[in-house]
Amino acid sequence: KQAITTGGVTYREQPWHKECFVCTGCKKQLSGQRFTSRDEFAYCLSCFCSLYAKKCAGCTNPISGLGGTKYISFEERQWHNDCFNCKKCSLSLVGRGFLTERDDILCPECGKDI
Repeated sequence: KQAITTGGVTYREQPWHKECFVCTGCKKQLSGQRFTSRDEFAYCLSCFCSLYAKKCAGCTNPISGLGGTKYISFEERQWHNDCFNCKKCSLSLVGRGFLTERDDILCPECGKDI
């Protein structure tokens, strides 16, 4: 609520001291950093991913979807493009047909005996 004399930041048409414009989760300064928001609250990418992002069924890391990151979604699961591979032979299944066996995804060749 104090006057901004130098180095201000504007977010959602509101002025902030850059020292006061911080991540809702970890309180790290967001000025000059990539960040996103949810429900009007600003978050650094790390906090946003750990709190809200879906987790990849392959590597369990968050899928941020930021910066044009592509991912695969099937039923209730998601994968990074690089993680969407046959469980047996590791062939990339992006843009290809696949089979499922419980939690595993398989190429048609590896899945022909299921």
